[in-house]
Amino acid sequence: MSPNTTLICSFYSFQPVVASIHAFSPSKIVAVIAEGSLKKDPHVKEEFEQLVSVFGKVTQITKEEVDGTDILAIARKAIELLEADDSEKIVNISGGWKLLAQGLLYGCYARPHLVSKIVCNNIDKSEEELVDLPKFSFELSEGKKAVLEAIASLSSKGEGKLDVQDIAKKAEKSDVMAYQHIDFLKRMNYVDNNNRITVAGKLALLWRDEGKK
Repeated sequence: MSPNTTLICSFYSFQPVVASIHAFSPSKIVAVIAEGSLKKDPHVKEEFEQLVSVFGKVTQITKEEVDGTDILAIARKAIELLEADDSEKIVNISGGWKLLAQGLLYGCYARPHLVSKIVCNNIDKSEEELVDLPKFSFELSEGKKAVLEAIASLSSKGEGKLDVQDIAKKAEKSDVMAYQHIDFLKRMNYVDNNNRITVAGKLALLWRDEGKK
């Protein structure tokens, strides 16, 4: 690992983080914690204090609180952390509530080129054993992304089923091309049966390739 390595982890308790710290010797640890849990949940407070007590002298430890019920906000926070500096990024999704871990994972899918490794603990065998997870991507062709962006814009106005012709016009595509792209987006669960964007679609729109700013 690079001597300049940041470990980003979904956090609820101390133990799931230990294996990643031993494996990667991060120069910085960012614990992503459900908003308010440090004050409301004595367990989380005690576990974070243990993390700081045990490893705070050898590595920089910070925390980021996010709405643990808003997967889109969690993914955006993950992107913010991945883009924060040029350090090598390791992401561990073993701890925290399911949405917290999933949000971090989807943030990685939106910026896969900024992630060195995505890992989780192999609890069935030993929490000291890590499992490497694949780095998937939300990558869309320019045409599909244009149609999804058009759907996102139109979805914010009114209710009911969106007309394909209106989507095509907004995306500056032919009706036939729009139909084809919408069919693909529906199969990916980015668009629902009313041709409106889903939460998965909003997550997909967070994606940006390495060459774009």
